[in-house]
Amino acid sequence: MPSEPSSVTVIKDSANRYFLSFVVEISPEVLPKNDNSVGIDLGIKTFATLSNGEKVDAPKPLKKRIKK
Repeated sequence: MPSEPSSVTVIKDSANRYFLSFVVEISPEVLPKNDNSVGIDLGIKTFATLSNGEKVDAPKPLKKRIKK
């Protein structure tokens, strides 16, 4: 663990499994500056349109399998 936990929660579910949740305090890591950022717009006709103009078509696995 990155540091000493400030709290621990133990949960037992209906299948008799145990889950532990730890709360720890860390210092945020500063990422280097990058001029290559891209915005993404999710849509209906196209799955995604990027701010650089690139369009990503939606995957259509059902349409491909209907023909089979």
